[in-house]
Amino acid sequence: MRTTLRMLGIADFITIGNGLLGALALLFLILATEGLAQPTNEVNSTYLWLAILCILLSAIGDAIDGPVARRYSKRQLLGGSLDLMSDCLSFGVAPALLIFVMFSRWGVAAPLWTVGLAIACCWIMTASMLRLARFEVESTDANNWFHGLSTPMSALMLITTCGVIWLQPETIWGPGIVEWDWGSGEHPYFDFMILPVAFLCGCLMISDRKLPKGRSGLLLRLSALALLCLLSAIIIQVGWGLDADGSPSISSSNASLILLSGALLLVSSYILFGPRIVAATATTGDNEVDEVETAVGTLMDAAEVIVTSLRGEDVESEAESKEQ
Repeated sequence: MRTTLRMLGIADFITIGNGLLGALALLFLILATEGLAQPTNEVNSTYLWLAILCILLSAIGDAIDGPVARRYSKRQLLGGSLDLMSDCLSFGVAPALLIFVMFSRWGVAAPLWTVGLAIACCWIMTASMLRLARFEVESTDANNWFHGLSTPMSALMLITTCGVIWLQPETIWGPGIVEWDWGSGEHPYFDFMILPVAFLCGCLMISDRKLPKGRSGLLLRLSALALLCLLSAIIIQVGWGLDADGSPSISSSNASLILLSGALLLVSSYILFGPRIVAATATTGDNEVDEVETAVGTLMDAAEVIVTSLRGEDVESEAESKEQ
């Protein structure tokens, strides 16, 4: 056990935390419904939003652990393998199960819909594994782009789409809950859109499409804005998503839908215009400065200064007490 612990660096603990967040997302999905045969109104939306929050926090942690590893880990013995397992759980399994819990309506919808959605979820997990395996082979910091859509960005695309579809019937815009044509019960009007989005994300993950890493500049700021919009929408739904009588709050749903739509627009723009950004960067020959690594380094240095000063004060107080 000691040998294993000695092989871990600071960034590895962040990666383990990311994987635990993915596992926690699965736990919230289990708590969201006592059984997948329950109708839509039996699903606890709060737990669904908490599961989405865990996936989002894992994506933020995934963006941080790399810079921390490059700055503080002299030997990266376990980091690569840990990162693959964590990403597969948080960005492959968790989003796929989230989609199935939210939209399958097992036992209520027609089998054709449920089976089709199950295939789409399996495709997401398969493409995630293939994407991560390829990244392990081709991973290099020399390029400023990824081959294919990264698994964290795919997860963000999926959970944002899920949030928009789920909330839309509770707002003042568009159609509300409608009756099933294939099966019994009710469902969001646009839930069929999750199928093409799921298959598209899977195809993009294993494609040769060049997409920028977005470590600096305007792209980094737009990515941070998308994360902020998504985080704000989740907080609104968890804190104020329900009225006193337990019904969905229309004002909260409206605000969250606007924020989620903004995040979805930013993520879609990244996928659509990413190759052009990569081509423009290659033409100008600009070398991208990793602003994320710089920011993380600044925060870690500040934390070290604070800890050192606190230790110094403790030593001085101990010396004074001994003199007295």
